Amino acid sequence: MKNPAMSLWLSAANQAAGWWLGTATSMARRQQQLAMAEMTRAAIGKKPARKRKVKPKRRRPS
Repeated sequence: MKNPAMSLWLSAANQAAGWWLGTATSMARRQQQLAMAEMTRAAIGKKPARKRKVKPKRRRPS
């Protein structure tokens, strides 16, 4: 027989774990980007060029 209380508890725990994992991943990525920018600045002597987002081309309605 299924246990609805256990299911709710596991669902909430999984949601919290996903949030923590996402937060930790984004924090680590941010730190890597900062470290890379700092190393580039030290090696070259200027700020690295920022990556610009490419705008999607607009399609004409047919």
